Amino acid sequence: ENRDHARVASPMTLPSEAAGIISDILRGKDLTKTSLKEVRSELESRLSLGPGALDSCKEEIKQITTAEIARIQQEEAAAADLEGGADAGDEEGTGVAVGSASVGATPAGSADASGAAVAAAAAKPAVAKKGRKRTAEQPAAALEGQEGGGGKGKSKGPGTKERQKQLMSRKKFLETAESFKVQISDRTVTVPTKVFSTNSCGWFANPKVSMKLGGQEILVQCQIQCTVIGSKEWAEE
Repeated sequence: ENRDHARVASPMTLPSEAAGIISDILRGKDLTKTSLKEVRSELESRLSLGPGALDSCKEEIKQITTAEIARIQQEEAAAADLEGGADAGDEEGTGVAVGSASVGATPAGSADASGAAVAAAAAKPAVAKKGRKRTAEQPAAALEGQEGGGGKGKSKGPGTKERQKQLMSRKKFLETAESFKVQISDRTVTVPTKVFSTNSCGWFANPKVSMKLGGQEILVQCQIQCTVIGSKEWAEE
């Protein structure tokens, strides 16, 4: 009986599939209004666990959630920047997004911080953008709405976004587009197709790759992202 009691009281180990489930949970949430407690509760539900079963895994869940929020922000910001920036200057470019976000700490003795926990991370832009500069009088929405523009005030007619916004549906893209491979150092990375949370379509991969630097081996986090300009406007089918 004592052994059974000890077994019940022992800390829960977070299942290996938890990270993927948390990623899926966050994809369907408004990150500015989601709390860590909500994430944990839904994770327990999806793992068929009782309420509070993952209380001992709060810190690990918080770390996974923080990392996933940062990744989603990078992905969305890079997609928006690529699509908006390329259309504004009619440039076929690629972007790199870097940055970090942090979930607020849970006060000692409380079950959870408020909904601001995840919101604090979501509210922080986690991206350093490269591309056309914006001013206070020229917001992102205004830039994305511009058509043509050769960069010197000369109109070239409809921009890339306008030409491609009815090219196909997202379903058709997924049916016809294929993954491609990129060589990074000694590793060949497969970049699969993806429909981003912004509804834009393209290709995305964020592998960790080992590289040599000054005779030493280092691990680098890579992000490969290609967004089809105008695809955010495509119909679902």
